[in-house]
Formats: sequence, C-alpha cells, structure tokens
Amino acid sequence: MHQGKARGSQLIIYPDGTLYHIDLKKSDNIPPNIFLVGAAGRVNAIAKHFDSIQFGHQNKERPEFYIVCGTYRGVPMAAMSHGIGVANIEIALTELHALFEFDCEKNKWSDTSARVNLIRVGTAGAVLEEIPLGTLAISRFSLGLDNLGVFYPPKYSSVDMVKENIDALFWRARQKANSTHYVSTANPEVVEALQDAVSRTGEAESLAACGISVASPGFFGPEGRRIGRISTAFTQSEFLEAMIKLEINGFRVVNIEMETSVLFRLANEMLGYRAGAICTVLDNLVSDQMIDAAYAAERIERCILVALEAMVELANNP
Repeated sequence: MHQGKARGSQLIIYPDGTLYHIDLKKSDNIPPNIFLVGAAGRVNAIAKHFDSIQFGHQNKERPEFYIVCGTYRGVPMAAMSHGIGVANIEIALTELHALFEFDCEKNKWSDTSARVNLIRVGTAGAVLEEIPLGTLAISRFSLGLDNLGVFYPPKYSSVDMVKENIDALFWRARQKANSTHYVSTANPEVVEALQDAVSRTGEAESLAACGISVASPGFFGPEGRRIGRISTAFTQSEFLEAMIKLEINGFRVVNIEMETSVLFRLANEMLGYRAGAICTVLDNLVSDQMIDAAYAAERIERCILVALEAMVELANNP
C-alpha cells in the first residue's frame, strides 16, 4: 500500500505520481505503444516475443493490472492487462491518459496530446454461422450494449446517425432491458495496419474478418444466455436475430466481446489516440460450437503475431 495521502478524489494519484488502479507512474517510462488484454496471462504470451524486456509490474492489490514493457523489432512496446469488461478498461484508459499527459510534479496537464497506439488483443464469440472458429476478427465499429459510453459524448455526427438505426433495431430489447446502445469507431489507421499484418503474415482470407464488434456488459444475460433459474430480458434466439440483421456501412457483426465500445469511445474518439482491436473467435452462438484448447492456443498465438506486426507499422508511421 502506498504511503501518503492521495491528492484528491477526482484523479486518485499518490505524491510520487503513482496512479491508484494501474499502479504506474511517469518515471516507469511506459512506451506509448500498448497492447491491451483482459487476462493477465496473455501479457506474458505477448511479452515472450519481445527482443528485450525493460520493465514489468503487477499491482498486488489488483492483480488484473499487470504490465510488461520491452522492444519488438526495435520498437518500444508494452502489454498490459486490465481485467474483464467496460468498467475495467475505462479505468485503465483514463489512468493511462493521466500517465502520458499529466505532470504530477507541476500538477498540470500537458498542453499537447500524446501520440499513443493501442491495440486490444482479445478473445470473442461469433453470431454469424459463416464465421468459423479461430477467425481473427478485426473491429471497424463497436456496438456498445453497455451504457457506460453514453457518459462520454461522441465527437462524430455520423455515429449519431448510426445510433438511430441501432436504437430502432434493438427497440424490443431496450423495452425489456431498459438499456441504451451506442456505436463507437476504431481508428482507421489501426484497422488498416491490422489488415495489412494479416496479409503479410500469410493468414488465410477465410480465417480473417473485419466488421462490427458487439461489446456486451456481461457474459450471460446481455447475450441471452439463460442459466439455471436466472431469467433474462430476451432470449438468445431474439438476440441472435437482431445480431444477424445488424449492418453498419456495409459491415456486419464479426464478433462479440466485452471492451471495444469504451476503448474506441474514450481512446479514439475523445483522446485522439489510435485505437483498434483484433480478437480470436473461440465460440459460435449460432452453431453452438466451442473451439478446442490446442487450436485455440494456436489461433491466439497467430492473433498476437498479427498484432505485433501491426504495432510496428503504426509506431514507424506516427
């Protein structure tokens, strides 16, 4: 536990500049090229590819926040875990923003925005039968089934137009669940870098897809999974029917996960960081299939290699 009183209740930061949740400070020299993962174990799966490692730290009080910094092909990078869900990634992104742009000694924010590249490397499910297990799903848009993103207003008017279509599509679910849906966008340069990396690494076209990621605020009820005696606002068949019909600017749903909505809203749309995501599809809700462990490990490794190559491209083209 840190000694000394935190400066205030808005941004909880200790006298030495350590941020409350991620447990990092400016002098840790975190590079601005960061892979974001939910599971702490995936940090090591990425870091094993680094040419060298300069720094590693895990918050003992909140072990979901774990980071390893090093270089890959000469480019400084970091892999950081944040746990599951939009609430966790909101905390991680906000404190990373402070890490890069707040001067603790001067107690002031920087006059210039940091140049930060963020790639979520995750796992996900699919709702289209034609998307096979093991597919690498690249996010172009995210549909947030959570309501966290509505506390951060979008900057792009086109998103509001899309939102109207989404609201109409999800009218029945909204009436039952009393929830609010919103759309956020990945940075197009990150999308392009990931697609280029897929091509350069020789990935089969049939095992890569780009489109909409649906960000769920929970694993069970928000996706219509009815477990035991727990009822849900809508059935999974109703959920899948809406997902299958969903289309934004010609893109369809390629995966369901739990973080991209807030990642894109905060990092890309509000802060101007370059943020994107690539996820390995582990299950398909329509076919009710689940990937086997050996193939999952193989495809997650491939996902990591694609993300590494994309990050090199982004870092070398600021």
